[in-house]
Amino acid sequence: MIQYKINEDLAEETGIHLGDGSMNIYKGRAFYTVACHWRDDRAYMDDFILPLIKKIYGKTPKPRNWSKGSYGFRICSKEIIKFKSEVLDLPLGKKINARIPEQILCNDSLMIAFIRGLYDTDGSLTLWKTNNKLYPRIFFLNIAKDMVEQVKMFLLKKGFKVTEWKTEYKEKNWNTAYKLSINGEKMLKKWVEEIGFRNPKNIQKLKLFDLNTKFYK
Repeated sequence: MIQYKINEDLAEETGIHLGDGSMNIYKGRAFYTVACHWRDDRAYMDDFILPLIKKIYGKTPKPRNWSKGSYGFRICSKEIIKFKSEVLDLPLGKKINARIPEQILCNDSLMIAFIRGLYDTDGSLTLWKTNNKLYPRIFFLNIAKDMVEQVKMFLLKKGFKVTEWKTEYKEKNWNTAYKLSINGEKMLKKWVEEIGFRNPKNIQKLKLFDLNTKFYK
């Protein structure tokens, strides 16, 4: 089995995987898929995710539009799926029981990269207008309860103020969603300085604030 290097690149890609990715084995073939929003995340996919995949795994998948407004890629590779499932202990199929790989969880710099990838896919920076002023909120939700708790505990350790709640849906076969929110301009500045964004849709919103950091100079 190929042993891919566990570094910040792979940690960020793992966050992307647990955000908008999936993997499974079907009829003896192993698939790894990442599918983002067809419009909002297209630049992020083309300019960041695809070069990252090539850098880590040496693969150059061709992106395409999927059903239900998704845009992304699929790789058929037993070696990648074996590494992800056996070394990183990431789940095949549904990610409801997903947890952050121990190799990443025990290393702060890897966790920061992981969370950046996770939030750039399953999270968002939203701007609320209150009292004629924009109020930022960094929002995230996922169905993997344990993983959300791990993310929350790390962010609290790093001094972020985190609000947590869950939503149970009435629709059949809808999983409970666990949500985290980090609110206010002070927390946004701390996020930008310590974690950052790669997704252009989030970076674009930062132009409404005067935040000069290593990520956006």
